[in-house]
Amino acid sequence: MAEHCDRLAAEGRFISGEGLKPSREGYRVHFNQGREPVVVDGPFAEARELVAGFSIIEAASMDDAVAWVKQWPAEDAAGQAEIEVRPLGCPGGLSNFGDPAEDDSRRPRFMVMLKANPRSETDWNPGPEILGRMAEANRAGAEAGYLIAGNGLSSSRHARRVRFSKGHPQVFDGPFAEIKEMVAGFWVLRVDSIDDVIAWARTYPFPDGDEARLEIRPLYSMEELLAPLA
Repeated sequence: MAEHCDRLAAEGRFISGEGLKPSREGYRVHFNQGREPVVVDGPFAEARELVAGFSIIEAASMDDAVAWVKQWPAEDAAGQAEIEVRPLGCPGGLSNFGDPAEDDSRRPRFMVMLKANPRSETDWNPGPEILGRMAEANRAGAEAGYLIAGNGLSSSRHARRVRFSKGHPQVFDGPFAEIKEMVAGFWVLRVDSIDDVIAWARTYPFPDGDEARLEIRPLYSMEELLAPLA
């Protein structure tokens, strides 16, 4: 898999790639009245729809991105991997920012995924007031050093899925039906603990407000990924 990514990086088109720890180390968050977070510990049952990792690439078109994904190494998931390809970009025009990659810090990284809903699947624009508050919160978190990346995703009607069977790819066009488990956007935080992530989530101006549903998963460090090879 590293060789596969290295080939794309050599072409200058590989921006980022990270693995997420399994859902048994994850959390789900929704909010009660007064923005009080309700935290549910993993593991989560619907394994088929959970995200295991992500890559961000530059491609001239969706067709080019899918062509790259179709070359995915057959060793991953014993040739049964399923990969969803989505254009980056907030429908309201909020800028993506940052780099989720590991640095010299020993602090763990957490990915906060905003789960999709019927409204986000319409490429809903929350308007300048909410977008302005989000932009300010992103700026403040980035300047403070703990919010290291954030990206919006287009709705699944712009997406494709590449499903492998014994290493052979088959491509499916969006939109997709299982809205509850899809992701509308994500942030990556470099903080000391899950408690810090929950504290951030309590005050962040999510476009869905108190109706936001989040999944929080730790990212693997390079040391952890390479440990089996030692």
